[in-house]
Amino acid sequence: MNMVLSGIKNMISEDNGNPSSMRILAFLVILIVMGNWTYFNITHNTISSFDWQEISMILGVLGIKGYQKSKEEKIIKEVKKNE
Repeated sequence: MNMVLSGIKNMISEDNGNPSSMRILAFLVILIVMGNWTYFNITHNTISSFDWQEISMILGVLGIKGYQKSKEEKIIKEVKKNE
């Protein structure tokens, strides 16, 4: 259990070890969507496909995270260049 929590902590932390709010948000959205999907399938004793709304929520938050990361890297490069 401790390894799982350590892995999650590493996953939502930035390179410097601080927690990233965008990574936490992405993790929570994916966790909630997957949790709801799993709960529905277990209670109804079936396996259903994802709705387009669920897929677009997951892809949307991952796309926003990718966009944010690219802008963040660009800013870091400019700051290092100006030092």
